[in-house]
Amino acid sequence: MTRETLNIGPAPAEEPCAQLGITDLFEQANLLEILCYRAALTACHGKPPEGAAFHIERNVHDFGTYRELAVGYDADYEAAAAWAYRLEDGLARWLDADFLAPVIYDRRSQVEEFACTDHFDAARRAMLLMERLRIDGYGTVGQAIRIAHLRAAYPTQAEEVDQLLRQLADEARVRSPADRHVGLYAPYRLTFIPAMFNDRRGIHYPKGDVIDVHAHEVRAGHCRYVGLGSVGTPDDALALCWEHLARYVIT
Repeated sequence: MTRETLNIGPAPAEEPCAQLGITDLFEQANLLEILCYRAALTACHGKPPEGAAFHIERNVHDFGTYRELAVGYDADYEAAAAWAYRLEDGLARWLDADFLAPVIYDRRSQVEEFACTDHFDAARRAMLLMERLRIDGYGTVGQAIRIAHLRAAYPTQAEEVDQLLRQLADEARVRSPADRHVGLYAPYRLTFIPAMFNDRRGIHYPKGDVIDVHAHEVRAGHCRYVGLGSVGTPDDALALCWEHLARYVIT
């Protein structure tokens, strides 16, 4: 058995990433990027076959220890070697796998924001993005392949995505012509916010899935959308619209 290793790097080649000796939160950012990079490569090329596996390589530098993603494979397994060679060049951009950058940096390579909590969150967001494009008729063959790869590698997150898609369908149902009684929704805007996004917005919002309700008002010659509130069900959203309609329009 001949074991070989290919170093892939810490992140897509053309993307900013954590800088050893410069980025204050280097350890946290470096590990998150490597794990998300592994998920992005899995989206593009599938799970490692028998005889191959991802692992993290530790490298000692004058400024400390940094980590990179690597692939180990048994050269005697043709499928394992072929899979590893496809990964050798890595990715150029996160968007090549329909992933968003997990860490946002400023010009000094300092962390401005962690855009996801972990690689499971990153995989879930990528699947949700691609599935919504597919449902809306904008998906590509490549995205269909990446969805299949992620679903196989992250079954729990795939189930969560399916649940989110069912919840997102509520927004389409609320907006459907059948629910627009007497043109009620003409001056109103309803936006469904799944829990995975809503729970990060702060203490002023209810927890879980919500529908943000805004009314389009014309006052003093100015047109603007005014927030009416965030509620948990389409029925509550409908009630807010009727209340506003009665208070500001009918009267």
